Amino acid sequence: MTHLPAGWLKATLLLCLAQLAQPSAGQQGDPTRPAPRALVSAQVVLQKIAMVDKMLNHSPVAARVLNSQNEAARRHFTHARELIEHAQALSAGGLLRGADALLNEAIWEISRAQQLVPDPGSQQAGERARFMQLEDSVTALQRTALIALPATSGRQAESADGVAARANSLVEQAVVLARADRYIEANKQLDQALVLLLKDASARLAGHTIVYDWRFADRREEFEFELERFGSFERLVPLALLEFRPSAEALALIERYVAQARQLRERGEAQVTLNTGAAVKSVVEGTDSLRRALQAAGLVVPQTLDPQ
Repeated sequence: MTHLPAGWLKATLLLCLAQLAQPSAGQQGDPTRPAPRALVSAQVVLQKIAMVDKMLNHSPVAARVLNSQNEAARRHFTHARELIEHAQALSAGGLLRGADALLNEAIWEISRAQQLVPDPGSQQAGERARFMQLEDSVTALQRTALIALPATSGRQAESADGVAARANSLVEQAVVLARADRYIEANKQLDQALVLLLKDASARLAGHTIVYDWRFADRREEFEFELERFGSFERLVPLALLEFRPSAEALALIERYVAQARQLRERGEAQVTLNTGAAVKSVVEGTDSLRRALQAAGLVVPQTLDPQ
């Protein structure tokens, strides 16, 4: 027999009491009483029990979860098994609404397990789509760097040439991997290329080299770093607008994100004297808003660009 946590027993008791408190047929016409919820039929509950049982014991999802090493997915499946067992007991006692609620929860648990152990075909399709998005963003940055972002010094030009060479090498590796249907590895290469190009573009827009070092002597130094990072993202917004030419709807969204970002940065600058930690948080939130603006414009921004 499965031992259920005390919380589940309490929840079940509440469900039972709620069902016992359902209005009778004569009460349903009383306008002073709230309208009763739709009744759950025994047939619906039995069908749902059969469906959940099949998902747990005779489905590709079950096979993937049971053969995986993902402990979290296995826990979700274990919870689902306990829920369906309890739902069957409630159904046998005529407590159909309580049984239905537990079955819905079991379906949610199975869904969470499925997300943790995705179907290889679906995952491959998703990675292929992401490869195309990343490839478009990398190509756009490479093209824009050649046309619209001239180097301001010989040293910067030398650095830019090095970045371009490394990015080209990463892209070439990614294309080879993609042709072999190794999209996960290919996307890692494109992520690296995109980070290089984004940093280089931001540095050239600012006219100087940005050093990303996330070790700080104190919170004030961290605040200054976050301000610089904010500026790096902010300088990329006009570049993305120039390259991707977003729709009018996207432009409205971008403007809203940028305005929100600047308000958060100004809040951080006002807070820094009294509460440096809160100031850092405000500027970080502002940078997140700028990232959303860039994504709305069509520019993929890898999380690896962000120390958070």
